[in-house]
Amino acid sequence: MAQLRVMELLEATQMFERKLTLALMYSCLRLPQFRAMLFLEHAGKITVSDLSRHLNVTRATVSVLVNELVKAELVESLTNKADKRSFYIRLTDLGLKRLALAKSEVTMITESLSADFCDETVQALNQFACTVQRDR
Repeated sequence: MAQLRVMELLEATQMFERKLTLALMYSCLRLPQFRAMLFLEHAGKITVSDLSRHLNVTRATVSVLVNELVKAELVESLTNKADKRSFYIRLTDLGLKRLALAKSEVTMITESLSADFCDETVQALNQFACTVQRDR
């Protein structure tokens, strides 16, 4: 039975993350900000607690991240009429524009990397990513 070469896979993942980080610099975003904004794009408005669960990080970490995004006017906070102690966050128009730019940069990196593999390999890697994501 073949074994997964975990260390080589980890190094390849880190190299891809570095390329993504460089690509995101053009849109003035860091990878955690990009991930949060991607989720907000699909969720519409969401609480900080829900975002922390989705990103699988602490609420404190997401609070710092959200504060950075609010300060940059990429995200805005909305009062929660049902619970005055909490609030919702959502992307601003500027945030949507910045996210679109970041997504185009990430797409170029992804397409470039995907071109290096045959379709079967890309499908296998996508299946592997889904399996690992599901098991976390």
